[in-house]
Amino acid sequence: MKNSDIKKYKSKVIDYLIPIILSLVIATILIWTILSTRSGLTLDDTAFHFHRFYDTNQQIKNHNFSYFQMNYGMGESGRIVNALYGPFFAYIMGFLLLFCSSWLRFQVVITYLIFLVGGLGVYHLSRKVKMTRTVSSVITALFLTTGYIAYWLRSNAFNSWGAVLIPFVLIQGINLLNNYKKRFSWISLGVVMAIVAQVHLLSTFFSILALIPFFIYGLILSENKRQMWFDVFKAVVLFVVLTANVWGAFLLLYPTNQMASPIDFSPVLTSVNLSLAGTSTMWTSITEVTLLLFIVQIIYVAFNFKSSRINTFVTLEGLVFFYLSSNLFPWQFVKDNFPAVTGYLQFPNRFTVVAYPLLFVGVGLTITELIKKHGKKLGLLASGLAIVIVLFNVRADFNEYNKGITNSSREMQEKGLEAYINKIDINTPDYLPVQKKIKSADVTGMLMNMAPQRKNFSKKVLSGGRLEIKWNGKTAKSTTLPVFIYHQSELTVNGKKVNPKLNKIGMPIVKSKQGQNTAILSFKTPTWFTILLYISILGWVVMLIYGVFRLVKIVKK
Repeated sequence: MKNSDIKKYKSKVIDYLIPIILSLVIATILIWTILSTRSGLTLDDTAFHFHRFYDTNQQIKNHNFSYFQMNYGMGESGRIVNALYGPFFAYIMGFLLLFCSSWLRFQVVITYLIFLVGGLGVYHLSRKVKMTRTVSSVITALFLTTGYIAYWLRSNAFNSWGAVLIPFVLIQGINLLNNYKKRFSWISLGVVMAIVAQVHLLSTFFSILALIPFFIYGLILSENKRQMWFDVFKAVVLFVVLTANVWGAFLLLYPTNQMASPIDFSPVLTSVNLSLAGTSTMWTSITEVTLLLFIVQIIYVAFNFKSSRINTFVTLEGLVFFYLSSNLFPWQFVKDNFPAVTGYLQFPNRFTVVAYPLLFVGVGLTITELIKKHGKKLGLLASGLAIVIVLFNVRADFNEYNKGITNSSREMQEKGLEAYINKIDINTPDYLPVQKKIKSADVTGMLMNMAPQRKNFSKKVLSGGRLEIKWNGKTAKSTTLPVFIYHQSELTVNGKKVNPKLNKIGMPIVKSKQGQNTAILSFKTPTWFTILLYISILGWVVMLIYGVFRLVKIVKK
């Protein structure tokens, strides 16, 4: 191996070690309390996602798969969630859960994972736009301590997983913009976007919005516009193949079922409040120092917009997304006139998943320009000030995170998964088969009212992903079963296939006899969807093999 090759190899190793070490250090500081007290936390979205992963975990463990109907998680209710919400990623998390003997360990592991993925993504995005390792490290630290990544510690909100993938999307954006220099990889673009869709579907929408300006600018600069359009088309086709299971599930369920919408929140109250600086840079608040950093960055670009085309571009796009995320945008008007928009968006602060990495990259580019123009001393001063902001954010995030320690759960420490799952109820309305339009809050209320009645039923998962429900009837009467019926569901009661009346949220009301009663719930999956599922799986297998060959080729070089 030549000396030049050894240097390149060492350089690549260093570029992976720096963000890994930095991410681990920041994550350890922020979750030090949970590590020292061994107190797992039940946060806003913990129950919802842990039930999802528990279901896939039990499917894998028992070799009894049911892609749509959830027989283990979500109260063994047969409701559909994973098929519409990050399906393949849910199975990856279920597999990871096999190696974690407690929910506490699992919570710690996935927290480290989210920081590692986010750190690697934004660091390599920074290096992509020619920042030094020092500046890239500063930007990585800013990114990891701001917004939805830090908010994961207080919520377990899955938008955080979308947030850590956005830097990888923006790397593809830089490739689109630089297509006039070097043709972008349509395979990389298609795969990255498909990964986002398999993790958090709404983040796919934000990713597309983020890439559109890069594509337009890249198209303007490109000398071969036809080729660029064709490459984007191929990326879209690859994306469609790799996500066939995702859009196929929506095509199957939404035309034939009326799905409950997520919990409704006021967009005005869930936008980033720029009128009053907060105690942390999470959710709807932003610290004074972070806001000041953005203001300084915008002022710098306004007076130096010609000095760096990429700095101006990312800052302007970041500013647009930041404006959309804030209370400066007329969200009340949007809610009054386009309620569906705010209903599915839920929280305008979600736009920060694109705004923050773009603005931080702009800050890094500004520091890089200052070093080139005025020497290392000014660059070091700017980097030092940015590090001070990181320290402020770490302190703010740590204090905010520790507010949740009161929600610690003893069952999360125990070996085995059932105790904790049986303790936490799921009252979220997402994807329930409601029979008419009903407020999400009312759906939640009905779920809470039905919860105590579940103890009157025993459930068992049968082969083929079927769910058996048994109960004793003192007299022959109508009984509401604690499961949910979709258009594709099939229910047999005491050996007879029935087409039962459903209550408002899709629970079947059946005639039970005196004594022992048995019902079996199953989901009829059409052949066309099974084909799409296998197409998607085969697509990922091919991409994995392709990736291994590429890696071997790179190593040989």
